Amino acid sequence: MLKVITVFHLFFIILFANNSTLIINNKIPIYDDFEISYIKDYSKNLTIEDIEKKEFNNFIKNGFSLGYSNNTTWIKIDILNKSDKENFILTLNETFYEKANLYYKKDGKWIKKENGLLTYIDKREVSYNKLSFIFDLIQNESSTIYLEIYGKYSYFGKIIIYDDTYFKQKNFFDSNNFYIFILGITSVILFFTIGLCLTLKEKIYYYYAGYIFFNIIFLIKISGILTYLDLQKYIYVLNMSGAYLGAFLILFSIEYLEIKTYLKKYYSALRLSSLLYFFIGFMFFFQYEPWNRILNSASLLISLVLLPLSIYIYYKGNKKSIYYTFAQVIFFIFAILFILMIAGILEYNNYTRYGIAIGSTLENLIFLILIIKRYDDLKESQLKAQNELLTIKNSQEEILKKEVETRTKELIIANNRLSDLVEERELLLKEILHRVKNNFHMIIGMLWFEEQKHKDTNIFSDLTNRLKSMSKIHEYLLKDSSNIKDIDVRSYFKEVIQTIVDTYTNKKVNIIYSIPDLQIKFDNAISLTIIINEIVNNCIKHNDNLDNIKIFITLEKNDEIVHLQIRDKGKGFDIKQIKEGLGLKLIKDYAKKLKNSTYNFSIDEGMLFNLEYKEEIWNINF
Repeated sequence: MLKVITVFHLFFIILFANNSTLIINNKIPIYDDFEISYIKDYSKNLTIEDIEKKEFNNFIKNGFSLGYSNNTTWIKIDILNKSDKENFILTLNETFYEKANLYYKKDGKWIKKENGLLTYIDKREVSYNKLSFIFDLIQNESSTIYLEIYGKYSYFGKIIIYDDTYFKQKNFFDSNNFYIFILGITSVILFFTIGLCLTLKEKIYYYYAGYIFFNIIFLIKISGILTYLDLQKYIYVLNMSGAYLGAFLILFSIEYLEIKTYLKKYYSALRLSSLLYFFIGFMFFFQYEPWNRILNSASLLISLVLLPLSIYIYYKGNKKSIYYTFAQVIFFIFAILFILMIAGILEYNNYTRYGIAIGSTLENLIFLILIIKRYDDLKESQLKAQNELLTIKNSQEEILKKEVETRTKELIIANNRLSDLVEERELLLKEILHRVKNNFHMIIGMLWFEEQKHKDTNIFSDLTNRLKSMSKIHEYLLKDSSNIKDIDVRSYFKEVIQTIVDTYTNKKVNIIYSIPDLQIKFDNAISLTIIINEIVNNCIKHNDNLDNIKIFITLEKNDEIVHLQIRDKGKGFDIKQIKEGLGLKLIKDYAKKLKNSTYNFSIDEGMLFNLEYKEEIWNINF
């Protein structure tokens, strides 16, 4: 009898149930296609007791899109549980509602379960980034469930009811897996693009890398993955990614479509529009609305501008823009579907909700192919240029070879002529040197004859030594006339000084040298010869009372500074006594010929003479 009453009771419930009532049975573990009803609470103050008394006259599919609205929306779901289960899970299938509360009656009392965007994942009844609830339904009875939702974004979503056992065991491809797949593809594109940036360092690759980077941020924002990281509080700020990827898309399009070449008058306007997008993105750090709606309108507008521009540029001659147009058409279609859905014009389904992610990924892949093709074109252009250069090189080789042969013959003739001139110059130089040396010797011989008439005096000895010192340079050059620019001072000075010493046959003179192997200019060598001659002569003459006269001669060089030092171990001489003599005058005059020269005399246990000057050309022989 009880079974009969129960059957009749269910029959009358089904018979008089509203058409929007969801009937749950044992055959289906998931319910994702049914009707719901809703009302909008513009006061935002209605309680569940108030709502229970309201008439819900607006019926829609459980995949709903209600557009933008600054209110609280209440959704009503009538359910008849004909299954043998009582525990179920309801998901809103979206993450962005700041408030999502579930109400249902149990034992005559309202049960309220709170959830929302800012509720951390570990505080939720169902550890799921989609807003979800656990609720009970009494078997063989009708129940009414209310959802109270509020958010800053457009009102859309899909309410799905699961058998709780099925929900816990389910292993199917949901939106999280979809977004993870899309993010993986986009991340690979980003890494590849960064490689191109580092390799080619062109603006277009940097713009595309920026576009892909903010595309990833945008996908992270709309996917709800932030909830698993407890970072959902940043979802409004991250909406700036939509503005920034729009800015980088404009900059990328300017470069790829060569706007400056084909549509110069639009170039400045498009660059300015990219700055406006950057500004909109910056404003998201301070305020979400109205900038979100402004961004949605601006995104639609820029698509409507770039698409016809790319078509126009194609007909202007930039044939590669056809691929850009194709990518934009794909994205534009899905973007329009998404915008119409969030505006409440189209219904919520997989195409309108997730199509924009698919369109964006397809656009990214096509753009990637475009920049790879651009890279290949660049390489092909470089290879073509190299081949042209190689052709030019090959065509010019024969001409160059003939020119080299001609020039070589001319150089050989010129070299032979120069060799003859060098030989003539050497012969002439030797003849001049020989004649000058003979003249010096003739004068020295004449002075010797005169000196024999005055054997008791040495009136000609100083003059004779000066002439001998000057003649030595010519004798030195006669030995090697190949280099008259630089003089090997070590051997040359020794010969000069020994000639001076040999003049004083009645005295024992010991010269101690410290002269390195080096060369100095010809003019400087003559000046030093005169100076050394005068100093050494004075050292010998003013120490005639010594049996053994020691004279130390040192020549040094530090960097470009030459230092000459001559000292003896005698009694020295009074510089004041000879300051009017010819010798000191010669020292003074020839020292002036040396660059930046300074010299001084001092008397301390003998005479000390120091001379410094700058030798610009200095060669040391090792």
